[in-house]
Amino acid sequence: MWWLLFWACLILVSALYVGARARGLWGQTKELGSELAVAERRLEAVQSQFDVLGERIGGPEQLAVFSGVASARRERDRARAAGRNARHQRLAVSHPMRVKHVD
Repeated sequence: MWWLLFWACLILVSALYVGARARGLWGQTKELGSELAVAERRLEAVQSQFDVLGERIGGPEQLAVFSGVASARRERDRARAAGRNARHQRLAVSHPMRVKHVD
């Protein structure tokens, strides 16, 4: 008869232990859900700002990795020449007359 009492106590203690662990897991799950909700709101705010900035900047139509080598090279040369021309124009305005080229 005492062995029946021993098994009943063992089952009761193990049920209490499993219940306590399950309750702790439930609390952690609720905390995780609230943290995910906060992170989602932050991500939406950052995404909306990124969309606004992306529209303002206007990125490239196609990545250079996926374009042809020759067309990427031509585009790079055009961009470098435009940058050089803009720099020369800015410098030409700031130089005195004796330094300016008369071509």
